[in-house]
Amino acid sequence: MMTIKNRYNTSIGLVKWSLIRHKFYIPVFIVVQILLSLSIIYGFSFVTNAVDDLSKSFLCTGAVTINIIAVTCVLAPQIVSEAKQNGIFDYQKTLPISRIGILISDLLVWGIISLPGVFVSMIIGSMNFNMNMHFGIIGSISLLFVITSLILFGFSIAYLLPPNMMTLVTQLIMIGGLLFSPIIYSADRLPNWMSNIYNYLPFVPVSNIIRFSLFRLNDFNFMDYLIVFIWGAVSYLASMYVLARRK
Repeated sequence: MMTIKNRYNTSIGLVKWSLIRHKFYIPVFIVVQILLSLSIIYGFSFVTNAVDDLSKSFLCTGAVTINIIAVTCVLAPQIVSEAKQNGIFDYQKTLPISRIGILISDLLVWGIISLPGVFVSMIIGSMNFNMNMHFGIIGSISLLFVITSLILFGFSIAYLLPPNMMTLVTQLIMIGGLLFSPIIYSADRLPNWMSNIYNYLPFVPVSNIIRFSLFRLNDFNFMDYLIVFIWGAVSYLASMYVLARRK
């Protein structure tokens, strides 16, 4: 049996290996997140004619949410799927390491990758729209919670779906998040039935959590946290099933 020290060393080794594997992607992803923040905050302000405080608040918080979605549910699944195609995924499964260790190491790396875009979006949005940030304990915990849940959701897409289906699903997520879901605009612009559907997907609840925990624009809603938790937990179980499955 592995000792605690060996488990620790193995976990650190996995994280270092993941960082080395992604070292060329990280600078590119940071630039992409900055450009995405600028395009949402400045570009969509012209498209949506955001002149009132409510519209500005949705653009500011929506930029944060879209950045998180872009990294966790679009970029991460694509890179994980590439690792599957290149044989890295199968190689990791042959190593004498725990399956949860494989998942956690990638989870930590992608969590780190997602943070620059979040902070850039918050800073640019706050400066452009004169909004106050509230980055305390609640904000920090909530941010880590939504990032973790969405990364697990993105991993489950990459693990469960073949590459062509994975690409289609991630693009639908990005298009839906940018154009149709009430993330960068209020839900009253949509039909009630469509708005209700979005409330049970993870993305709009994540945006509500961001609005509440980081900007104090919403009241606390337990259902938002519960829905995001359920999606994260189901995604974790699905990912672990694939990791533990033998060919």
